[in-house]
Amino acid sequence: MPVPKSTVENSPRKLLRDVVLEKMLTAIQDGTLQAGERLNDDELVAWLGVSRTPIREAIAKLVDYGLVEMEANRYTRVASPTAEQYDDAFQMLFGVGELAARWSFPRFEDADVTAFGAILDDMRAHATAEDRALNDDIDRAIAFMVARSGNDLLVKTSESLLNRAKFVRIGEPEFVFWDVAQALDGFRAAAKGRDGEAGGALVRGLGRAMAEHLATARAAKAAEA
Repeated sequence: MPVPKSTVENSPRKLLRDVVLEKMLTAIQDGTLQAGERLNDDELVAWLGVSRTPIREAIAKLVDYGLVEMEANRYTRVASPTAEQYDDAFQMLFGVGELAARWSFPRFEDADVTAFGAILDDMRAHATAEDRALNDDIDRAIAFMVARSGNDLLVKTSESLLNRAKFVRIGEPEFVFWDVAQALDGFRAAAKGRDGEAGGALVRGLGRAMAEHLATARAAKAAEA
């Protein structure tokens, strides 16, 4: 009997540019690479231990995401998020979330309901503790629904959106923990009942409540200035 071929060579492998992209994404989102910071090729090569080619490919992707700004022969730097960019990303994020809920809930298997419930449990814990890790929970919930939406275009579009949303949140400290906590039982029931319309309405309502709170907080801050 011939010796079977190793499955290692057939297993999915991350391209070097994707590994670099993940490291740079994390560094931007956790503040290691700060808004406005210039990105120098030699420094990035020394830090990441790779050649310029995968770094430049990763930077091109970050430019597409809106996380890096580039002007030929002048600069390549981490972008500085603005309130307007936050609002645009926020609106898109919850718009995508609404579509994803409508399309995914009717497709949920029992295992999906259980897994989605675990995300909701994390959301409740973080909302109760007023922990901004709730932001990551919301991203996970939306990504989970998107992945099960049955729409490949939505999946591809959401990759850039979710990364951009994480970035632009850096300058917005406000959050509506109470409104999120109050919506969780409804999300659980809609997922269990495979009710996409109810799920979509809940996402829309939550997005509206959070936007209204943010507008009020900004107005109060402006009045104090």
